[in-house]
Amino acid sequence: MTLKRLILVLALAAFPGVAAAQSCLRDCVNAQIAATASDIEIKDAALACRQTCEDKARGVLERDGLLDKAANCKAELLTTDELRKVRAASPSFYMQSNVFIWDAKNPFPDRVLTKIDVSAQNLDLNDVGFTGTGLVPPSGEGAFVIPGFYDGYPAVRFAAKVQKIWACKIR
Repeated sequence: MTLKRLILVLALAAFPGVAAAQSCLRDCVNAQIAATASDIEIKDAALACRQTCEDKARGVLERDGLLDKAANCKAELLTTDELRKVRAASPSFYMQSNVFIWDAKNPFPDRVLTKIDVSAQNLDLNDVGFTGTGLVPPSGEGAFVIPGFYDGYPAVRFAAKVQKIWACKIR
């Protein structure tokens, strides 16, 4: 075992809650689906859980007096540098049962993330685009779920990319 691995194992043993920490969406989906779940059950659970997590985010925004601003704002496209900040702060997206799931983290204290565009390739290797909506509060976490996301050939899965992110300035 290398020194780096030994340090990682010891760190995880010392702080077991760190390894078990998951997002609202993943916790919810994991509680709702069984190992034998069908693609439709997984899609339905992901959509229901996204709504549950967005409702929690709306509650936080309402508590902070920002819900009306978030609901009535005009979303603007993030710059390339801002998009990179969001992608760097967030874990990788994943696809399961033709459902695109991204547990996004919002590094901006003054904006709400509301929409993403994702590109992928179809079986003919032509670019196709998908749009997902969500609600990621300022300096918070949220999720984007795109049902019916075709992930193509196994090698094409690596071509999927979050291309654009929209956000509303609320502070």
